[in-house]
Amino acid sequence: MDLSAFPYLQGNYAPVEEERDFGEGELRVEGRVPEQLVGAYMRDGANCAFQPNHYVYPLDGDGMIHSMYFDQGKVHYRNRWVETSHLKTERRFGRTIYGSVGKLLEVPQEVIDAGGEPNPVRNTANTNVLYHGGKLLAMWEGGFPHLLNNDLSTVGLYDYDGTLQAGDALTAHPKICPDSGQLISCTQRWDSPDYHVQIFDRNARHVRTIPVEFERKGIIHDLQITENYIIIFYAPAFHSLEKAMKGEDPFMWEAEKGTRIVAIPRDGSGDNLVFETEAFFSWHFCNGFESGGKIVLDYVWINSIPFTQAQGTGVEKQPRRMYRMTLDMKTRQVTNEQFSDVFCEFSRVDERRMGKDYRYGFAASSNVEWGDAHGYNCTGRYDFHSGETRLWDYGPEANAGEPVHVPNPDSEREEDGWVMCFVHNPGEGAFLSIVSAGDFDDGPVAKIHIPGRVPNGFHANWMQGLKF
Repeated sequence: MDLSAFPYLQGNYAPVEEERDFGEGELRVEGRVPEQLVGAYMRDGANCAFQPNHYVYPLDGDGMIHSMYFDQGKVHYRNRWVETSHLKTERRFGRTIYGSVGKLLEVPQEVIDAGGEPNPVRNTANTNVLYHGGKLLAMWEGGFPHLLNNDLSTVGLYDYDGTLQAGDALTAHPKICPDSGQLISCTQRWDSPDYHVQIFDRNARHVRTIPVEFERKGIIHDLQITENYIIIFYAPAFHSLEKAMKGEDPFMWEAEKGTRIVAIPRDGSGDNLVFETEAFFSWHFCNGFESGGKIVLDYVWINSIPFTQAQGTGVEKQPRRMYRMTLDMKTRQVTNEQFSDVFCEFSRVDERRMGKDYRYGFAASSNVEWGDAHGYNCTGRYDFHSGETRLWDYGPEANAGEPVHVPNPDSEREEDGWVMCFVHNPGEGAFLSIVSAGDFDDGPVAKIHIPGRVPNGFHANWMQGLKF
């Protein structure tokens, strides 16, 4: 593939072609892997299989899962493609057939006649990988999730026993309630402006749908739960399939409309609470909770929509900062304050504190200026009690991915867990970093070095007890 025209396919953003397995004897461990770890750290990401016709970060590329399995000090690495119908069709014809979200292509009639995937919108399955209700899912917010086996082999599209209907797109950013075990998710459709909260019980059975009407379909990437509410940001960011099919820029930012914050009752009763503020965009929440008649939200703030059809514009490098927003449920007043001046993304918490008052947030962070494409050379810890931000710096040229908090099964304390992420550092290569959540000064307690390269990716999760 000739990737020279694509800024976000350079360096460690470039794809890898091979699927690999490395056992304990093939992985060099620096430090000591905590023996309490039994399960798997998995991360999804975009990985082009064929020469792209167009590439808009972070929306394009076929899904590939990278996993590190743990069993009482023993480790095993594996990576696998998510075998989507779009990927299988392109393999069958040996070439790129489908376009990007920013520039769609009509599917050739010969492909349709031969039984290939007819939908021009590629289900990339590249955004998140989640384990809930005994189901391992590769997720992309523009379509159905893909069900995987524990060994990362693909079973196929998953519709939650018929809950999802043709045209429904399940978010790649659900939240799991630590008390009920419920998965709080949502569906949007390409042909409707409305937003539908979808709630599934701890066994992945559908509980309820809560509709939210909008006059126009917005780009809503994430949601946040608190004890009684589901909160979404409705920013003035829009996408047009019609423009994408015509080759025009389909992404629109209309700042004059402002951003609405909508708090939806989790039980499906009562009216939504709507708050209005000046325009901003956000990909990711960190956490949220209720306190004294107010909703507190920690999230990554961006001034405006951070992508466009044109490549190399630099809009994706605009500042991203951790913010704290407070919503007064009685007065509808909004307070929005910057918490840290560190460039950050992919914010996470100890999932046992999801929707509850908590102390630590973690995020991929950067303390250097980047050239052609932005990246994150640090793992950041954001202390919402002390106001302190601490960084572990892997080096100025390193790429550090989304940090996932892995609880210590012997402790309820956030600081007794570990923070994991994949890192690529020139000179060191690829490794999985394990840092003590309570001690960022000493750096990783273990680095698991992986032969070959693990490209930059998107979202990751810890699958407690999962083995292949």
